[in-house]
This record gives sequence, C-alpha cells and structure tokens, in this order.
Amino acid sequence: MDSDSAAIPAIASKVSSVDDLAELLRHLRRRQARRRGDPPLTYRELAGRTGWSHGSIGGYFTGKILPPTDRFDTLVQLLEASPDELGALADARDRAEEHSRAEDRAAGSGDQAVEPGAPAGSGEQAAGGVPRQLPAAPEPFTGRDAAIARLAAAADADAGTVIVIGTAGVGKTALAVHWAHRVAGRFPDGQLYVNLRGFGPGTAEVTADETLRAFLTALGVAPDQVPVELDARIGLYRSLLTGRRVLILLDNAAHAEQVRPLLPGRSGSLVVVTSRNQLTGLVATDGAVPVTLDLLSAGEARRLLADRAGPARVGQDPAAVEAIIDACARLPLALVVVAARAAAHPDLPLGVLAGELRAERGRLAMLRDAAAATDVRSVFSWSYQRLSAQAAALFRLLALAPGPDVGRAASAALLGEAADARRALAELTHASLLTEHAPGRFVAHDLLRAYAAELSGTLDGPAERAAATLRLLEHHLRTAHTAALLLDPHRTPLPDVGTTGSPGTEAQALAWYAQEHHTLLAAVREAAATGHDGHAWRLAWALVDHLDRRGHWPDLLAVQRIALAAAQRAGDAAGEAVSAHQLGRACIRMRDYAAATTHLELALDRYGRIGDDAGRARVHGNLGFIADRQARPRDAIGHLLRSLELLRATGDQAGQGAALANLGWSYAAAGEHREALDHCHQALELQQRIGDRTGEAYSWDSIGFIHHQLGEHEPAAECYRQALDLWREIGDRYGESETQTHLGDLHQAAGAPEEARACWLAALAILEDLGHPDADQVRRRVAAP
Repeated sequence: MDSDSAAIPAIASKVSSVDDLAELLRHLRRRQARRRGDPPLTYRELAGRTGWSHGSIGGYFTGKILPPTDRFDTLVQLLEASPDELGALADARDRAEEHSRAEDRAAGSGDQAVEPGAPAGSGEQAAGGVPRQLPAAPEPFTGRDAAIARLAAAADADAGTVIVIGTAGVGKTALAVHWAHRVAGRFPDGQLYVNLRGFGPGTAEVTADETLRAFLTALGVAPDQVPVELDARIGLYRSLLTGRRVLILLDNAAHAEQVRPLLPGRSGSLVVVTSRNQLTGLVATDGAVPVTLDLLSAGEARRLLADRAGPARVGQDPAAVEAIIDACARLPLALVVVAARAAAHPDLPLGVLAGELRAERGRLAMLRDAAAATDVRSVFSWSYQRLSAQAAALFRLLALAPGPDVGRAASAALLGEAADARRALAELTHASLLTEHAPGRFVAHDLLRAYAAELSGTLDGPAERAAATLRLLEHHLRTAHTAALLLDPHRTPLPDVGTTGSPGTEAQALAWYAQEHHTLLAAVREAAATGHDGHAWRLAWALVDHLDRRGHWPDLLAVQRIALAAAQRAGDAAGEAVSAHQLGRACIRMRDYAAATTHLELALDRYGRIGDDAGRARVHGNLGFIADRQARPRDAIGHLLRSLELLRATGDQAGQGAALANLGWSYAAAGEHREALDHCHQALELQQRIGDRTGEAYSWDSIGFIHHQLGEHEPAAECYRQALDLWREIGDRYGESETQTHLGDLHQAAGAPEEARACWLAALAILEDLGHPDADQVRRRVAAP
C-alpha cells in the first residue's frame, strides 16, 4: 500500500463533521490528480460524469452540503478510492451526518423554525437529501370529493400545472395540502412548498426571484452558488428538475408573474397553485388546468361539524346544525372556528351556540370580503368575545406585527414583558384564530388578520398601539444586534442597543435570520413609516452580514436606502455615516461604482464629523477597491495608505492585514512588484498570526499574481494552490473562481494551454453558478484560439 492509500483511513478516522468530510473528499481528488499526473477534476467535469448539478458538487467539496449516502459512494469511487478504503469512508460519512443532525437540533431549539414566506425548510438540506416541505396535513379533512377527483385526473393526465381557484376562506390551501400528502409517494424526488402571500393585509408578496433562491437551496444548491440574475436562476432550477418527479405547491398566488418562472416545464413534475384569482394567463398560455372550489355543500358542512364536534351531538339537534351552517354561510374557515368552540365545550348544546351566533350576527355589521361577499365577521366576533383578556389583546395587537408570521418572543414583546404569550398563543390556536404552521411560528388567515386590525383600531388607543409597535421594534433590534455580532465578532457594537440571550451561537444566528428574513425587512420599513428612524437605520445595520452572505444584494440596497433617509430625517450624523457607508458597499456589490463613490464620500464626511477613525479607514479601503476596479492603481494606493494609517492608530489588526494585502495588489498593478511583495508578506504574516483565513487566501492570491508578473512561474503556481486550498476550506466560491482564473492565466503564459483551459473552465463553472458578470471575461479566455 502506498503512503497516499495508507493516509486515507487515518484521515477518515478523524472525520467528525461535514467540513471534515469535505476535506477528505478534497484529499481524494488531489490524490487522484497526483496519481494520474493531471489537474484535479473540476466541478464541471464531475458534474458531467455524474449528472449532478455544479452547485451540489461544489457544496459537497466545500462542506456546505452533506452528500446523500448513494452520492457519496458514487463520488469516492469516481475519485478512485480502493475497495479497502470504502468501509472507512462510509463510517466517516455516517459520523458527519450524526454531527450535522446534532447541530440542526441545537440550532432548531427554542423558536427556531423555517424562513417565513419562503418554502418550509428552505435552508440547505441538512443531509443533502430530498426536500420534504409540505406543511402538516389538515386533520380532520372533510369532503371535497369532486375537487379531489379533478386533481387526480389532472395528475393522471400529466397536466403539469393545476390551479385551485376559490374565494377567501373556502379551503384552497387545506385541499391542496391534503391532496399533496395523499399523492406524495408518486413524487419520489421531493415536495417543494411556498406561501406566495398574494393576498393579506400588511405583507408584501413573495417574488419569483425570492422563491427560486429558496427552492434552489432546498434542491441542494449552496446559498452562495445561487445565481444573481433571475434568468440564470430559472435556468438552473429547470435543469435541476429535469428527469425528476417533484411536487411543487405554490400557495396563495396573486398573479401569473409570481408563478410562471416557477413552472419546471415538461419534466415529470407537477405544480399545484392556489389563488383567489382565475390566473387565466396560465390556463391559456401554459396549459394549466383550473379546479374551482365553491362553498361547501350542506352535506359537506354537516360532515365537517360532525368530524370536529362529534357525530352524536350533530345528530341530536339537526335544526341547530342547520342554523350554524347558515350563520357560517357554508364557508369552511367560519365553520372551523365554530367547531373549535363546540369541541372545547362538549357539554354546551349546539342550540345554544346557534342562538349566540344569531344574536351576534344581528348586533354586528357585516364584513364582506370583496371576492366572497360572505358574512364572516359575526362568526369571528362570536369567537373573539370568548377569549381571555390577554388572548384578546394579543389577537388585536398581532395585526401590528410586520411580516407574514410571528414567533413567541415577538408575541411577548407585543404584549409587554410580563405577558404570558405562550398561554395566549395556545388559546388563540385552540380557538382556530391562529395556526402554528411551523414549531413556534404562528400565522392568521388574512380575513382574521383584517378583523384583528379593525378591532385594534377601534379598541386600542393610539398610545397603546404605538407602545406595542415600539416594544416589537426594540425586540427585533436587540435580537438582530445579537445575531449580527455573532456573525462578525469584529464589528463594533451599536451603543445603547444591547443584546439578548438568544441566539447564542453563529449557527443559531444564521437560522434566526433565515426564519425572520421577511419580517426583518418589513420591520425596517415599518420603523421608518412610524417615525422610529433610529430603529430603522440600526436594524438595517444589523442585517448587513446576513443579506451579504446570502447574496440578497437587492434587499441590502433597499434597506440601506431606507436607513440613510431615516438617519437624515433624524439629523443623526452617526446614522448617516453608517448607512451611507453600507449603502456604498451595497452599490459596489451591484457594480454601480459611481453611486458607490457618492455614498462613500458622504460617509467619509460624516465619519469625520463624529471623529470615527475606524469608520474612515473602512471607507478609504472601499474607495481603494473601486479605484482598483477602475484601473486607477495610484488612487487606490493613496486610499489604502490612508486606511492603513488609520487602522494602525485604532489597533484593528484584521483591517491592517486587509489593507496591506490590498496595497500589495495595487502596487503590483502600478508595476512596483518588490514593494508589492513586501506589503503582501507583511499581510500574510499578520493574517496567519491572528487566524484570518479569508485574508490569508487573498494574500496568497496576490503574492501569486505578483510572482506571475515577475515571470516566476513556479512560486506563483504554489501560491495560487495555497489560496485555492483556503478558498475551498472556507467555502468562498467567488474567491476560488478568481484564483482559478489567475492560475489559468499563469499556465497560458507558461505555454501550457490545456492546463490553462482546465482552470478557466473551473472558474467559469463557479461564476455561471453564481450568475456573476465576471463569467463573460472568463468565457472570452476559454473561447480565444
């Protein structure tokens, strides 16, 4: 056995996490390359041999995704693991999966759940497996036999897309979810779900762009590999679904534009859409089959009451049952609310309930939904009147909560510190006025939310509503501040904000951000709209790393624009400095360098006014980056020298390392290679001492580039390989693509065109996965003769 083969079982025995397993796979890939005397197989080559997506393969090798057992076995055999090694490798994968599950359990404690508005379970698949995102099946489910038969016929005919159409509260979601669970076995490649939030007060609809990001992640694409451009996301999504049978449930759609980009084409998958609108464009253009859902028949309404209140009670008083059905207008939502009260009070005669409903209906004006023209307000009021004072207060105040749903901690903030939110939430859920759609996450039907808003406007005074809004914003700000500092411990905490005990780890912070994503964006808008300008810009500050890491750059741009306007309204120089700075960085991400420069210059002025040298240093670094991208190395050097001077004065070692490395790059661009090497080696020494692996990767890449410029090909190649190893370890795909491009340029200059092409193709595969505009430059290299 050679030394390489002897090393594999030893390395495998030390695997205890998904990151360790990824390192083991990288070791196998390097060993295969050494044995063959060829460059390591690229992700594109591995994708071509396996038929898997580039995104999935990249996730396996960077530790972002745990390969399913069958894929792991295929992968290690493709990388020429020997039969003697397979047992140790399989054991290593099992340990990594157990570690991953343990981390998921830890991150999922407390109020942790799924991203609201996005598909349930929309984060990466913990074990790289099949997505199972359907909400829990409604129990019991009654009737709808004709609609179920039409759904089944459409599926049998390979219709591709079915639209369940009906008025508010008629049970579209319940039918779709119930039927989806019944047929899930026919779709072995998984089930995807999203609430598109097309209807409902106070919430923004979910765009196709957002849904595609979540679906791609659920299908195994690492978050940083999701393409930026919508067309690229659609193409990758449809490619991943080709040859698969996946059930896709698109709930609560408002219009065809939300749905059409999510249709996979004739791939063997089935899309079920629910909507109050007819969506005739999908029927006419895309061949969707409409299934219209009417009010329950009288018989179905009786069965619903019997299933929930008991058949004996329903049989004892047919007149009362008919009166209840009439009061609820055969609308399932209203009947479920009444049945919940009947089930909670089994000794209360149904005749008494019917009399209460008649009295309530006569006392109250009618609330008519524009689409349904159905009187449901009397039923809601009847149920609301029987709540405890605390549960009634929470029901009303939930109408003030931004975002699509709410957790226990946010509910407690709405009620006040002493409130027992858990008890109130349980009471509201028991009364069917709320639904716990995910562990610890509660949502109200939009008709119920509209009723709650009406009650709050009538019963809660302006001061009480304002105080509840402020408490909720304070809760979101403190928790987001805590999470932001966990994501980047080097950030200077905001003064006078404080932190909370949860989340407590970086993994929990990432999970919290994912679950609260839409709520936090809405909270920034709500804070600005209600005059809480300080909360608006501080919340936007706390979202920066989350939005940047996940590639939500349009959202980053939008919230920072709101933040800057809020800070300017408040006359807050610190808020202006921070928000203008972050807005400039967002513009850099969007490659709008002119706008970025304008915002950064404003930030530089405001940081100067408040005497924040650390802020000024960071802005000079950003301005140096822009100058470098615009081929102005002398301007870049000027900004970076000033940045370094300020960073040394403030003692920021990580910042100093970055400034030194950037200076080295800019000196090289100016032709001063020895000066460049000196600065880069200073940076490398500092970064290795403080454990800054990202900075170290940048420095190795810069040193390699400088050696290349000096014609020193062997040292350059070694530096690039060091950088590549680091990029892969930390999972920075864009950094890996840059270094692969540089290594390809080096091979081309050294007269090795095949090696150059392999590197460029590897870089191109990454950039295409990311949807990054740099792909065009690399594509031109590949196409050149």
